[in-house]
Amino acid sequence: MPENKVKKYFNLIECWAWCDICSDMVNIRVDKKEIANGLKMGLYTKEHKHINPHPDLEDTDDVSGQEHTVYVYINEDFDVTGVKSFFGDAPSITEVGVKTIEEEGEVRIPIVVKEIQPMSVQLGMLTLDEFKLLKACDGMNSLEECAQIAQKPVNDVEDMLDNLRDKGLVKIIKRTNQ
Repeated sequence: MPENKVKKYFNLIECWAWCDICSDMVNIRVDKKEIANGLKMGLYTKEHKHINPHPDLEDTDDVSGQEHTVYVYINEDFDVTGVKSFFGDAPSITEVGVKTIEEEGEVRIPIVVKEIQPMSVQLGMLTLDEFKLLKACDGMNSLEECAQIAQKPVNDVEDMLDNLRDKGLVKIIKRTNQ
């Protein structure tokens, strides 16, 4: 899979994000003000619906010509920290962490159970890193993917999730290949 790329301009960024469904890079332009406003809520996610303009018509299994979605996670440096491709409004629970299950036999999916306001950081209830991590715990990412999106080592993310679980803000769903 090719690496996601970003070109940063004065008022916008242009990114090329890998779409697993198209098996190709998808070009997305995003206004920097839109990203800055999204980051106030912890993490910016760009939703981009598209179809593959050049599906393989001879391949009966190629469904990339149908509309699907790419979620692109963008950090405060305007870099892409994660990408998700799926059909419909969100990936199904069976699609989350499939690669992790194949490699390790189990996947852990953190899910927010109680929404919390950005003010909680100013009040000292959460660290900024914990608040950002909560935004990646949208049920569409495995624990390892959350670590990648948050740009933190998996061990640090596990510690933060333990703290967030103790506060009743997140739960971890475990899935296996059985």
